[in-house]
Amino acid sequence: MKRSLGAKRFLYPMPALMVGSYDENGNPDVCNVGWGGICSSEPPMVQVCLRPIRKTLANIRQTGAFTVAIPSACYEVEADYFGCVSANKEPDKIGKAGMHAVPSEHVNAPVIEEFKLTLECRVVEMREVGSHVQIDGEIVNVLADEDILDENGGVDIAKLDPILVDPSADTYHRVGECVGKIFHDGLKLK
Repeated sequence: MKRSLGAKRFLYPMPALMVGSYDENGNPDVCNVGWGGICSSEPPMVQVCLRPIRKTLANIRQTGAFTVAIPSACYEVEADYFGCVSANKEPDKIGKAGMHAVPSEHVNAPVIEEFKLTLECRVVEMREVGSHVQIDGEIVNVLADEDILDENGGVDIAKLDPILVDPSADTYHRVGECVGKIFHDGLKLK
């Protein structure tokens, strides 16, 4: 039997996304964003949603660019810190977390060296959606550390060990076992 829970922000799994940007003085910033995901295959695009009070939103409006990093579970504390502390109050969040930013080669946004997978994006569209501003960004390049790649050059999710978010309990989790192949296993029922 199912039970009605009302209108909630439940969608599983939700990746923890670290959105990087530069402020008006060229200082790097990163923000932990709970809402986002891929929104187009061709061209490849990602969508992230930020509250209007976020410094990162002002930064992205100014530069027209951002990065989206997928943090590994070993950086859970640092990733959470990036969501707990505002760049409006702590301008050097990255340094305070003991991490390092370098400029992207493709967009006007920082890359956090410790995060093993980063999407480099240019803003295509921004619009207000409820309590957030939705940002659609074209992925112009993807950076991946060699140690998370499989034998075919793709990302190995087990090696990346990404942080997942459970919005119902406000907790972080790890990816579990592989249970099947996308758009393959269902062909058995054809």
